[in-house]
Amino acid sequence: MYFYFFCDFPAVIKFQGVIFGTVDHSVKFCNLEEPYPLTEICPLMGSGTNFAFYPDGEFLNNPPKNAYITDLKGGYFIRFLKTDNNCEFSIINQTKFRDATITVFTENGCKVSLETPTGFFAETLAFTPDYAEFTHGEGLNSDLIFAAMGGADKKILNVYGIKEHALLLSTVIDDFSITPAGFTCTERLKDIAKHEISREYCYSQSDSVIKEQSRKVRSSENFDREKLSERLIPYAFTEEFLCGGDFEFYLAENVKENADKLGGFFGEFIGITPPPIFRNSDEIGFIYKLTERKYSVEYFTFELSEHKITNIKKI
Repeated sequence: MYFYFFCDFPAVIKFQGVIFGTVDHSVKFCNLEEPYPLTEICPLMGSGTNFAFYPDGEFLNNPPKNAYITDLKGGYFIRFLKTDNNCEFSIINQTKFRDATITVFTENGCKVSLETPTGFFAETLAFTPDYAEFTHGEGLNSDLIFAAMGGADKKILNVYGIKEHALLLSTVIDDFSITPAGFTCTERLKDIAKHEISREYCYSQSDSVIKEQSRKVRSSENFDREKLSERLIPYAFTEEFLCGGDFEFYLAENVKENADKLGGFFGEFIGITPPPIFRNSDEIGFIYKLTERKYSVEYFTFELSEHKITNIKKI
């Protein structure tokens, strides 16, 4: 079976006690045969504790809290997060508002707590941020607390409901702004078109939910979709479709007639990937979230004529 190993921290990978290689924000590839060897992830420079496992069915079907597993249909991509299970108590930030106190702190992991006169809420984050900044909403957002957390390469916005004592929204951001009527989150993607997506949200106090009201999708001024090679057109189309942009530009008329059915055809995918070495080179992988730590990839092929997509097939 083919395996791709990735660590968010510098580490050594061992098989049966023998060093296989070093990973540090990079991918290590191997082909293992059954019975699978005892595998160890050994963090370097005090970045965590050793983790040992057998990459078999039990591990792959029920990944631990420090691992995310993607089924590549012929292999697996396994990502390991830095764990702070033994870290001492430390407050990253705490803010007391008139009706709530919110705290981000480390203690056997990184946690968020929200305390109000009527209740309490706590959750464990999947990562440990370098900073946390809190903002209390006003107007229609007066029952919300906005928590912007992140580091050099990741920033998320968590929105907590004070009366619900719950997390109502968590999204990746580069910027966000708040108005009395709602709030806007902006994300800049590192895709072909260098998309910038601005989503406007509003909070429904009666339903206790946050809904996306509108979306603006922009491409980089330096991106020229007319000059793309045919090899890149399926990728550009898929990225445009995923972010809600003008994806019909890439479609031939026969496909454009059924453009409204593409959402059901593709399903709720969250990203795309080039094919791994054990798949055909003309396939494009669509990534789907199965559970909190499990993902799966389905493959599609695209037929083109005169730089337009004429047919799409699911493998």
